Amino acid sequence: MKLHLGCGQKYLEGYVNIDFSLNSHTVQESSIADIRCDILDLNYPAESIKEIRLHHLFEHFPRPVACALLASWYSWLRPGGVIHIEVPDFEKTARTVLNHFTSFEEKAVAERHLFGTHEAGWAVHCEGYTPKLLQSFIEKFGFRTIKIKKNNWKGTHNFELIAKKIKLDIQKHTKEGFKVITENFLKGFLLDNSESEYKLLSVWLNIFDNQIEKTWAS
Repeated sequence: MKLHLGCGQKYLEGYVNIDFSLNSHTVQESSIADIRCDILDLNYPAESIKEIRLHHLFEHFPRPVACALLASWYSWLRPGGVIHIEVPDFEKTARTVLNHFTSFEEKAVAERHLFGTHEAGWAVHCEGYTPKLLQSFIEKFGFRTIKIKKNNWKGTHNFELIAKKIKLDIQKHTKEGFKVITENFLKGFLLDNSESEYKLLSVWLNIFDNQIEKTWAS
């Protein structure tokens, strides 16, 4: 089985195309999805999936949720399974915003590409990625990058990262092991070692726990 998550109006043959139900959309008037549900509620058996694709979806997930999803997707994918993620190129897009010689219209499109379209509660970008940042992120969660492809579309800058599942140490290939990986990763976003910052880390880890309980392989 191959999954196309957040398919929108782009139907990929050979994949199970999944998206929100139509009543969660404000602009889209029809649905071509095979399955209509919240992606954050999906669950599949361990090592049952050959490939997971998501185009302009991953940036919509808050950081702790993204960690839980990467761990869960790792648990779904069979050994050597592929993950294919396309996101806005944060660095290139930010350069457009900061360039004094770009027009207001170009800057506005770039701002939209960085922060989302805002026509629905889900239409907000929670994270910005560069190829190096995304590669470093997913490789902490048991993936090895195969290819990175950059592209431009209607004045926007994007990139696609394709990676495959590799074998982790058995102690890491558990919910508890991925929580340790997540904690170490999220510590990098703390300002200092103060009590208030570690309380924030604790909140992030609770978000991770709540998400992975829903999506970890059944």
